[in-house]
Amino acid sequence: MNEGVRSYSTIEIAKRLGISLQTVQRWVDSGRLKAWKTPGGHRRIDAHSAELLFKAHEQTTGSGAAPDLGAAAEARPLQVVIVDDDAMDRELMSTLVQAALPHAQLRVAGNGFQGLVMIAKLAPDIVVTDVHMPHMDGFEMIRNVLADAQTRPKLMIAVSAKSPRELADFGQLPSEVLLLRKPLEREAFVAALRRT
Repeated sequence: MNEGVRSYSTIEIAKRLGISLQTVQRWVDSGRLKAWKTPGGHRRIDAHSAELLFKAHEQTTGSGAAPDLGAAAEARPLQVVIVDDDAMDRELMSTLVQAALPHAQLRVAGNGFQGLVMIAKLAPDIVVTDVHMPHMDGFEMIRNVLADAQTRPKLMIAVSAKSPRELADFGQLPSEVLLLRKPLEREAFVAALRRT
């Protein structure tokens, strides 16, 4: 980091989080990270904005170090990420994922921002997300995830206790996203997970 200017480059952010440079650039372009361009056209990320991102990353992973993702994709087990701000719902969905996909590697995040960082880093096969969460809702997180071909999951499931009419007030989910109602019907959730 350049201490004089108090900013980070996109490369520094990508290396620190273990994510692609394109993902960081997209976050800057969408306003997710506060940044500016130098006269030479390079993006510089505000230190405070970057530190918030690093803190969310450390809370998600439990460490500041990015995992080694060098293993071939074919050799890795199925990766599943659950994003929900309700601890009981996270626990229920985690239990159902472990029962339906016992060999899958499961990660959980408590909000959309943590989920987005986790998904950018892991490129999971399945993402399950609540639609309404604080800080970054599921709609925004889903749009960000689906916009990146490198992290686009094979299956994305959105869950919500809202009625279809209430959901429509917030916008439409992309057609490739499967919407399930809360409280979850266990059989329907397990059947959806086993589609992959």
